[in-house]
Amino acid sequence: MAEAGVAPGAAIDDAEGENLGADQEIPQQQAQGEVVVNIMNQVLIWIGFNVVANCQALRSETAEVKDMVDLTEKDITELQESYAKRTQNAGRMYFGLQRTKQLKATLHWVQDFARVSEVLTLEGLTQASFKAAISIAAQRADIRKKEAKDASSVSSEASPGKLKDSKKWQEWIMGFENMLSTLLGVNGVPLLYVIREKEEAEPECRNTFVQKCIACAPLAGPHFEADARKVHQLATSFTQGETSEQ
Repeated sequence: MAEAGVAPGAAIDDAEGENLGADQEIPQQQAQGEVVVNIMNQVLIWIGFNVVANCQALRSETAEVKDMVDLTEKDITELQESYAKRTQNAGRMYFGLQRTKQLKATLHWVQDFARVSEVLTLEGLTQASFKAAISIAAQRADIRKKEAKDASSVSSEASPGKLKDSKKWQEWIMGFENMLSTLLGVNGVPLLYVIREKEEAEPECRNTFVQKCIACAPLAGPHFEADARKVHQLATSFTQGETSEQ
């Protein structure tokens, strides 16, 4: 799976602030004399919405970039269709194919921060490196779509089967964990994260983005609650009727 694209670091305030050019690197926020950058404005400018009226219109829909955490690609499609159908006086705007694709890629980039419990930041990015980062996030999203499509057959092959003998509990649980690693949760993170041993995020020494998601995805909130219910249902379906002490 493609890597990179999620840059750890201190958050830059998404309040009103200046916008930087394509080749200007977003500076690290300082305690004194800080450079405040409006993240949403900067992102919109970098992906081509560099007309002030267009930026303002889109910010009326999504005030802050972090608001994109709960959006979907369908929301972006419906938004661009809505603006294209408006009259000139009502603010008609054509996103175009590339800007639409990059807006969707930005959505996945924003959500990747949530998947690994990191604070969203533009620190250290220029327009070129930002576009590279969102491109990788879009590739990850495409991979997740394919994995979700193939989930039924993959999980069937990875299924540990019914637990029929408590003496085989350790062998069965390993198979169950392997199956959970093939099933994606609500937010695109393998369900294995639900049963990890430590609640706090442990990003160190994770070789892939997927491993980092499993080790760092938040164990709280509606996504986790939905995923936890699914894992519980799966475990129950495999162990129901097993009455021996485990």
